[in-house]
Formats: sequence, C-alpha cells, structure tokens
Amino acid sequence: MKPILSFCFVTVFATFSYGQYWFGPKIGVSYIDHVYQDKTYEKDSFNVKPDINWQAGFALSYAASDMYAVYGELLYEKIHKTVKDIATDGEVISNEMTNHFISVPIMLRVNLGKVPFHYYVNGGPRLAYWVGGKGIFRPTEDDEFWPVEDDDGNYLPLEYKLRFNSAANASPDDYTTAYVSKPNRLQFGLTLGGGVFFDIQGGSRLQLDFRYTWQHSNMATTTAANTNLDRGSPGDLTFYRENMEYYHNFATIGVAYLFGYNSQLQRKGKSTSKESNKRKKK
Repeated sequence: MKPILSFCFVTVFATFSYGQYWFGPKIGVSYIDHVYQDKTYEKDSFNVKPDINWQAGFALSYAASDMYAVYGELLYEKIHKTVKDIATDGEVISNEMTNHFISVPIMLRVNLGKVPFHYYVNGGPRLAYWVGGKGIFRPTEDDEFWPVEDDDGNYLPLEYKLRFNSAANASPDDYTTAYVSKPNRLQFGLTLGGGVFFDIQGGSRLQLDFRYTWQHSNMATTTAANTNLDRGSPGDLTFYRENMEYYHNFATIGVAYLFGYNSQLQRKGKSTSKESNKRKKK
C-alpha cells in the first residue's frame, strides 16, 4: 500500500511541475444493478430490475509523461430504480425512485499506443455524495384510503421527495415526503476500466471510456433504515416501507472532449520572451 501511495504522491507533484494537462466536458450512459444485502428481498418479494441512466460533468487529466497520468472527473449522476411486488407484478406495490449524486472518481492511468491512436487502462477510488431524490408511488385499485384522486374519483400517482431523517415525527397528512433514516450520503466505490483516445487537429483529444464500478456503501446503514413513502402510521393502508440496505454496481460508457495545455511549453515561451527582451535592451 505504501509504494502505491508514494507513486501517487510523486506523480501528482510531477504533473504540476512538468506535465501535460487535459480538461473538458464528459457525458456517459450507465447500466446500473441494485444489489441488496437481503438476498431474499429480490428473490421472494420484489422485482428490482437493472436500469439505464446518464451522467455528465467535467474531466481533468495530469500527464507526468507519455505513459503515466492521474485522471479525475467531477460528475452529476442520475440513478433510477423501479420496485414492484412479485406476487401481482406491481398491482399492489409499484414505486419509482430517482436519486441524484455528485461523484468524483480519481484514477491512475497507463497510456499505451502511439500518435494519433492511443489506448489506456486505469483504476482507482470513487467518492459519491447523495444529493437528494424523489419518486412516484403508484396507486392500487382496492385501496379505498388512497389520498390523491381527481374530480372523477380516479386515483392519481403519489409524487414524493426524499428527506434524510427519521419518519417518527412525520405528519400523517404529509403524503409528499419520504424519509430515509441513517442514510449513507457519502459513498465509496472502486473503479476499473480502459478506453481509447484520438488526437485531433488543433491540440484537442476525443476520448471513449469503458468502466465498471463496484460500490461498497449501502444507501442506508441497516435494514431498519427504511423509506416511509406515505404516512407515519402503520395502521394506514397507504403505509409502505422500503428496504434501503442496498448499493449500486454499474458499467459505464462515456465520451469526453478534452483540450490540452502544456506547462513546459508555456515556461519555454516565457523564457524565450525574457531572453528576447534582454537582447533588445542591450
């Protein structure tokens, strides 16, 4: 572990002194799998299928040499899931939840290949912050106490927003708030992948990235950390609690357009300019 940390330390400082900088926008699409600690949750009770969502943000690379670089991103990520009961295929319980994250993957990269075609492998930790979320709880036809309906008496989907605290003191008349007790808002994962990039005329670079992330933090810490999507009283027929002890694993395909900046050339330019000024003064 110490040699790896030493390498990271030396590489980062070397890039600030001597390296090539690449930066620019990035977008991507992720195939997301929701992994529950309770293996029977999906097997026996609920159907939670993998989902496809998107991400967008900013990429930055510090290249110490043609071969080694430190690569990082600042991303917004959208993660959606749908939960349906298996027995009736969603006629009793049908809940959709969309969560929003800000993530920062930081990776060591090894570049291979030659100009203009390069390929690379990279890996490292990923930190993600759970900003918030919202969802829609679908009504059931036999729930005579459903709180939202139109003028004709037809039940309407119940939209809600997440709050990160306990539902113990929730108002029984508040149908638009869901509660997550003991959430893990700061989440950790490991990322491994690779890709290709092409040098473009004008000093830019087009990057195509393939990546898999193993998440190590559950959305909440224990099986008691549930989401109360409707009311605070279990006596209501609209009461529903969802298991939040799960994490995400996902595969991502991303595209980035990067602009280059060479610190060495900038310093050489300044040195040449100073030498020229000295000659003029003479």
